[in-house]
Amino acid sequence: MTPRALCDTNVLVSAFIAAGPPSRVIEAVIDRRLDLVLAEPVLDELERVLTIKLGFETKRVREIVAFLDGLASARVGAPAGAPEPVSGDADDDVILACGVDAGVQLIVSGDRKHLLPLVEYRGIRIVTPQALLAGLANA
Repeated sequence: MTPRALCDTNVLVSAFIAAGPPSRVIEAVIDRRLDLVLAEPVLDELERVLTIKLGFETKRVREIVAFLDGLASARVGAPAGAPEPVSGDADDDVILACGVDAGVQLIVSGDRKHLLPLVEYRGIRIVTPQALLAGLANA
């Protein structure tokens, strides 16, 4: 069975600005070794970071979002209410809630301060891109 995963913003941003494990996570989705679920709050932040912080043109950002939409098996919206405060960061709590709502097995993150220390949340493993790729290689 193909693992179902939600990537946080830093993984998606990294995938589009440099070669490395985050871009190989996207390659795993293309190769159908990983089932990608997109979360609306992550996409909103991705658009903001690429446009405002990194200066990508709006057209290019739209192309990236359309590319991800084409790869993803599902898209989940923001949680209805305030998510359970778990990580110490309200934005990261939203990502956790989206993962639960989407029924993913994995959240892929580079957030060593708030998400990765949790290791697991409600049965969802929280892993780095490197750990995910190692797991896929051993599967």
